[in-house]
Amino acid sequence: MDEVLVYFAVKYKGNFQKILTALQNKERVSNEERKKVIESINCNFTTIISDDYPNFLKEISCPPFVLFYKGDLETLNSYNTINIVGTENNDINGEEMTKKVVNHLIKNDKTVIVGNNEGIEKIAIDTTLKGKGNLVVILNKGINDYLIDSNNQNVLIISEYLNRKESTKETYLFSKRIAVGLSEKVVVIEIEEMDKAVVSVKHALDYSKNILVNPMDLDSKYKGNNKLIKEGADVLVSINDLVDN
Repeated sequence: MDEVLVYFAVKYKGNFQKILTALQNKERVSNEERKKVIESINCNFTTIISDDYPNFLKEISCPPFVLFYKGDLETLNSYNTINIVGTENNDINGEEMTKKVVNHLIKNDKTVIVGNNEGIEKIAIDTTLKGKGNLVVILNKGINDYLIDSNNQNVLIISEYLNRKESTKETYLFSKRIAVGLSEKVVVIEIEEMDKAVVSVKHALDYSKNILVNPMDLDSKYKGNNKLIKEGADVLVSINDLVDN
């Protein structure tokens, strides 16, 4: 059954609804078709019925049927995982705060999770790699074209898409549920009021995750932060809030 799930994940390019429909309709797959797809895959994979599938992903909405990955899934087992969230249009203050947050997480043996490779989250990636910390990158496109060295034992790259060449708005929004689902806490560095990164906060609320928000000056253009605080998110008062239980 694992290989059938992988076959559908490849055939339908990771589209959750199409995979679900194929399963519900008991779409037939020949042994030859299944074998051909499995042999074409050049990365690791786990399925929702595999023993090594992350249990906490089973608790989210629309859990991925298949995760394609490069790296070691053991990176997730400690559950000391923090999702860094932020705008793609950051300023220098956001950059400095991201570096401060990430370096503190590395110092305390936490795993940094990001679901994007732009702006704040790109800074989080670069800072984690420089500090040789544990990093998990959730892609919203195919895993085969990603440029980070997947042989780095501290890096785990995950995608529900194998060969998708480009990300779309849909895959961006949908993949965020994985980054949040795998995380113990979600830390918002800076976001604009209508920033698409807010979707991570919505997922965090749905999954009852702890949300920490960096407060902003009243005249800051990143009004999304203070709006989240007004709506009930926790304020990142101290750097130690990141690692306190």
